[in-house]
Amino acid sequence: MVLEKSFSLHLPEPPEHLLMPERVFAGKPPFGELTRQDTSLRGYLVAEAPLFGEIHFPFHSRIHPEGLAAQLEALPLPDPPAFWAELEGFGEVVAGGIDYRLTLRIHATLPQGEKWGGRALGRLAEAAFERNVERVLARLAQV
Repeated sequence: MVLEKSFSLHLPEPPEHLLMPERVFAGKPPFGELTRQDTSLRGYLVAEAPLFGEIHFPFHSRIHPEGLAAQLEALPLPDPPAFWAELEGFGEVVAGGIDYRLTLRIHATLPQGEKWGGRALGRLAEAAFERNVERVLARLAQV
């Protein structure tokens, strides 16, 4: 299953924070740990899902500075786990802060049941998981 959500955010941050997403988004849901080394950004998103509990979605992205703007490129994870994410987008310095246009893709491999009851339970779990992840993703727009 892949869930995709795109956001436009305007944050009242100083221009020098454009290339510091670990500072801009640190400690704000749904982000867990968020670290940057040069242009490499790594971290994970956190979501609560019924039957699964707290799930971490690791991601890896690269920042490409372009003057007063920057592209964020999603990079593949080597040996991705059952739950992982891709974060990409564009940020630019504007009057009064920084504008971001982000796209987040959540990847989840859910177990499939072998019998009809297991498959039905799997579909219910998938629907509940999708609703909860959508709620967490919507919180990004409230950063």
